[in-house]
Order: sequence, then C-alpha cells, then structure tokens
Amino acid sequence: MLDITKLLDCAGKNIAETLNKVDPAQIEAIATAIAESKRVFTAGWGRAGNVIRILGMDMSQIGMLVYCVGDNGTPSIHPGDILLINSGSGNTKTIAVIAQQAKEQGAKVALISGAAPEDSIIGKIADINVTVPRLKKNNFRPPVDKNVKNKGLGERVDWGLSPEQREEMAYDDVTGYYESAFALNEVIRKVVMEKIGAKSEDIMYYHNNLE
Repeated sequence: MLDITKLLDCAGKNIAETLNKVDPAQIEAIATAIAESKRVFTAGWGRAGNVIRILGMDMSQIGMLVYCVGDNGTPSIHPGDILLINSGSGNTKTIAVIAQQAKEQGAKVALISGAAPEDSIIGKIADINVTVPRLKKNNFRPPVDKNVKNKGLGERVDWGLSPEQREEMAYDDVTGYYESAFALNEVIRKVVMEKIGAKSEDIMYYHNNLE
C-alpha cells in the first residue's frame, strides 16, 4: 500500500531536484524576451498546453496582452510578438508547424521542453530554449513488442512488473516534467515582473473578475 506521506515528500524533492537543474541563463533569456515583446502568444497540446496556458495567464495578470493559438479571438502574429511553446518532447508535429509559421511572420519563438534544443524539432526552430530536465530514477520500463497496441481499443501492454517495482516507480514518478514546468512558470513570472516593473497589486487589478 502506498505511503501518502512518502508520496508528498517525493513530490517536493523531485520538483526541487528538477528545478535546480534548470539553467538560470535560460530563464533570464525567456523572461527578457517576454518583457520586450509587444504581445504574447501561447501554444501547446495536452498537459504541456495546459502548462503554457497558465504561463500566459500569469503574463496577462501582470498587464501583458496575451493570446492562445487556436482560440477564436486570437489575432495574427507579427514582428515584436513572442510565441511561447511548451512541449515535453519538443517534437509535437502540429506545434512545430505553428512555431515555423511564427518565425516566418517575424515573431520570436521560445520553447520550454524536456529535451535539449539539438534533440528536438521545435528546439531547432526556437530562438530561445528552456530545458526542464527529466528525472530518470527507475529502470522498470522493459521494451515491449512494437506490434502490440496500447491505444483506444487495442491490447493493453503489461510490463510484467512486481508489486514492489510498481510501488518504487510510483514514488519515483510522483512528479515529472509537467509538474516541474508548472512550478517554473512562477519563477518566470517573478523575473518578468521585475523587468517590466510590475507589482503584486497589478495582479489583483488584472485578475479575472468575470467569475
């Protein structure tokens, strides 16, 4: 049976370990680019998309003009704007197309990813890269038959792990890339606030009041 106290302890330690491996110079670079931009656009799918939307919300609450790619009210992007992307792999195909389109329109592109810039499609397109390293603590993921499907109505894959191995994996994986990237949003927000002279009072002023 999982120990919830241990899960909480592992969650905090894993996030701290991950964030301590992020290059401060990369945070400085993305914060500077955001602060200097006219407008902020965000793009991403799934969990990564949710994380980058939160960063966009953070920027809107310090007075910046923010749009989410794909929303009906999102205008065209232009020079002076910045596109913020979050992609765990850095290889999300549709987001790579959007990144290239933004570059072609003269906007800056910033990627937050779990992959190094040279190891991802979007990383090579982006002007600014922030790498949130993935923690690799367990080896309980043996290769499976590539012919076995693990989607939709396909056959589920069974890694054949023991209960002890599954418990250890649960503690190691209690937080991963997305949780750490979410926490990183707060760091980026603080640095951008300093650069544009925003105050905590501004957050209260710009906070959503249509609830």
